[in-house]
Amino acid sequence: MGRVKKGWYERFEVKRINKDWVDTNVRLTDREIELLEIINYRKLVRRDMLEIISPSYRYLSNKNRTRIINRSISKMFNSMVVDKVHEPQRFKCGNTPAVVALDRAGSLILGVPFKQRIRQNKHVLGGVEYIHRQLPANFRHVNGVNQLEVDTILFCEETGNKLSKWVIEKPIELFYSQDNVVLIPDVLLGLKLKNKELFAFIEYDTSSENIRYKEPPIIRDKIIKYKKYKLSKLWEKEFLNFPLLIFVTEDLNRVDFFNKKCKENGVLGIGVYYENYKEFLYNLSNIFSR
Repeated sequence: MGRVKKGWYERFEVKRINKDWVDTNVRLTDREIELLEIINYRKLVRRDMLEIISPSYRYLSNKNRTRIINRSISKMFNSMVVDKVHEPQRFKCGNTPAVVALDRAGSLILGVPFKQRIRQNKHVLGGVEYIHRQLPANFRHVNGVNQLEVDTILFCEETGNKLSKWVIEKPIELFYSQDNVVLIPDVLLGLKLKNKELFAFIEYDTSSENIRYKEPPIIRDKIIKYKKYKLSKLWEKEFLNFPLLIFVTEDLNRVDFFNKKCKENGVLGIGVYYENYKEFLYNLSNIFSR
């Protein structure tokens, strides 16, 4: 074992972890297992978002919720069950809540292959091992999708509606017009609004791709894939109507382009600026309640 630098990330770094080590050294509560499954499914999750996404923690009082979940994360971090890191600190701003991901012991507990989401750059100085942790390049996108889930949960709690489905990155494969098409929506959303159920595909856009294009090809190509899926009729096995396509973007200028391309391709889609997503859900609920 080597000892890392003291502070927020201090723990004994166990070099070899197997099932016997986990059985001997790790004891998790049912609530912590639920937390682990949520983290695994979403790859990377910020602590404050976990407080809302996890039903077992959501209904605790705000003060107790943060204290208890911090204690659970600390326990699982020290047991090599999860890893954690902070986003880079902004000038004159305090630390944001820690971002957590599955670590080696956690993958053994859940019986899933381990993939290191938080990069670790290790070096030894004076016989002491130091680890610099770093978020992956796709964190902004993952974090944006997680925030949409939090906003959707809070919207449902505030309005009495129900979140019936939140499926992340489930591939849709089809053969259409001699083309093999693979479509991977960021989210398949199911919402029970009053007495009606709405299904929608959500695409989250950080606006970091095709930034030099006024009409980003990546958006156009994604819409064409949805058009092919709609024309294939394969969706009829799962839905009564073709799901709404919701495009949530961090670039307000892309909203009109998305709406225009959806109209051109016969796909019912709505572009939403990311800060207006929750307001959009309220407007959607009002339409369904008429």
